[in-house]
Amino acid sequence: MHEGQLTEYIRRYGSTVMRAAYSYVKNIPDSEDIMQEVFLRLMELRKPLSSEEHIKAWLIRAAINLAKDRNRSVWHKNRGELTEDIPAKQAEDNGLSEALDALDGKYRIVVYLHYYEGYSVNETARLLKLTEANVKTRLKRAREKLRAFLTDT
Repeated sequence: MHEGQLTEYIRRYGSTVMRAAYSYVKNIPDSEDIMQEVFLRLMELRKPLSSEEHIKAWLIRAAINLAKDRNRSVWHKNRGELTEDIPAKQAEDNGLSEALDALDGKYRIVVYLHYYEGYSVNETARLLKLTEANVKTRLKRAREKLRAFLTDT
């Protein structure tokens, strides 16, 4: 893979990879690290991926796997929180982003892939290596949790 092609993939899919990673690690610096690692791994692939859709799916799956690995790492479990205040998000979204952040990772990722990336239930199931019924259940529970959170605030 040449540099121009990698730059184009970063431009096209960088934010998608970041959001997929963020849905698990819940912080921007770790999401950026994961995004960088995903694109390094893409560059090191020996076998080219067959299509644009395959590349996008591979990038999302790689981001999810790396994020899960980071969450399981001993370093991640033993680190402390920063004490300085972090400013609130600027965009007005009626609490939706806060509600999404409050969801467990398993619900947040299916919501992200289905509603933000436009994957079907079948495609989401394949990406996450789940059954279609499991994805449908997670989407239903996520909607219920979001509804409860948004009506309580």
